[in-house]
Amino acid sequence: MIKDGLIAKNIIKSFGDPPIDIIKDISLEIEIGEFVALIGKSGSGKSTLLYIVSGLDNPTSGTVSLGGYDLSATDEKMIHKLRNENIGFVFQFHYLLPELTAIENITMPARKQNQLKQVSEYANHLLNEFSLTHCTHKMPSQMSGGEQQRVAIARALIQKPKFIFADEPTGNLDTANGDKVIEIFKKINREEGTTIIFVTHDMDYANAAKKRVHLQDGKIFKID
Repeated sequence: MIKDGLIAKNIIKSFGDPPIDIIKDISLEIEIGEFVALIGKSGSGKSTLLYIVSGLDNPTSGTVSLGGYDLSATDEKMIHKLRNENIGFVFQFHYLLPELTAIENITMPARKQNQLKQVSEYANHLLNEFSLTHCTHKMPSQMSGGEQQRVAIARALIQKPKFIFADEPTGNLDTANGDKVIEIFKKINREEGTTIIFVTHDMDYANAAKKRVHLQDGKIFKID
């Protein structure tokens, strides 16, 4: 076990009144450098689990340690720092700022940290790596869905995070662009050692991961 990876213990997440358990006593360990797919039918709890282990949501009970930090015992300021420096998020919708160009969207996390100068070269590298150089100064409305999602991934990578959490990152894409996204994930996992945890319902994409965590009715029923 690597203490700087992800360790979730006895996670329960309840919603409603009376409360209904959506996540039912899940424990999970993921080591640094792993490439993991969370899979299961709609309603199985995979996105809820992703949000909890990434620190975007809190469990009703249980603990999550991420990158050596116990999220339940870490103050909000430190969690914010952890997110900015060590975590990248990719969602089904790109959430690009419509008033910013591709390069401005990509470098936004660094600009918030006053680190624009340090990342400018890497931002251009990502544009080239993801076949986006023609989009450098385009607004999101001038890009295709696949281009927007690749910009969103580049934005998630700009701070060279240890962890990437992705919730159905191919969900709004056609097959060709979905394939490109998974290839990007495979490449950064292989070359940068980035730990990637992504939610998908597509078994072809799940099979690209080195580990698959199968969820059913809020529980893990298989890991392969």
